[in-house]
Amino acid sequence: MLVGVTDEGELAKSIARHFKQVVIIDSPQRVVKERPNVVIHTFEVPYDESNRNPSTAWNINTWYSINVARSASKVSSTNVFLSTFMVFDGRKGYYTETSTPNPLNYYGLSKLSAETGIMSLGNYLVVRLGALYSTTYRGIFHPFIKGILKGKRTIKCNSNFYVSPVTVDEASEIISSLVKRGIKGVVNIGGKRRSMLSVCEQIGDIFNAQVISYEGKYFDFSLDDWLLRGLGFTVRS
Repeated sequence: MLVGVTDEGELAKSIARHFKQVVIIDSPQRVVKERPNVVIHTFEVPYDESNRNPSTAWNINTWYSINVARSASKVSSTNVFLSTFMVFDGRKGYYTETSTPNPLNYYGLSKLSAETGIMSLGNYLVVRLGALYSTTYRGIFHPFIKGILKGKRTIKCNSNFYVSPVTVDEASEIISSLVKRGIKGVVNIGGKRRSMLSVCEQIGDIFNAQVISYEGKYFDFSLDDWLLRGLGFTVRS
């Protein structure tokens, strides 16, 4: 199996470790040239930058992804699009694969729009990732880690904000397994529902930083993992 990833970032490298043949797909034309069996859409403008620069997010997260996917479809490659829990509005939590999206920020909107375009092509796997994290990944927890690395010894975290965290390494392992098994459709990948505060406390322990709790606005972005468990996976994160 020849697998194409669309960048050389942290998530792409983590996924690539699980395959023997991997090629970098840096343009729609490269897809046609390499003709991979699977294209995994790892290239994106991350959460923080997307909300600061909406036009860049739209160009990369949406249009570029769709254009690569069109080329993949032409050569019968499966498109694996890595989406996000932020396609939802955080009002109820435990979102299933069939819950109605309603993004609150531009990152979520750009990813949802790409989902729609790629789904219309058929032969796809859309993975909606929970709160992806590592000590270096630029996800929702990145501002906390960045602040600590810049010398802040305290971080403030909302105890009313809930997510389904999953590490980059574990998400990569599951994504690669889904690809090898030929799973199609939409699949959530996220760990158990946890408060932002509890994850921050874990980060604080790693970096020896103090965590200050506050009761902010309530959001619940947790993902239902019933389908994932039915496929034989249990997220350990």
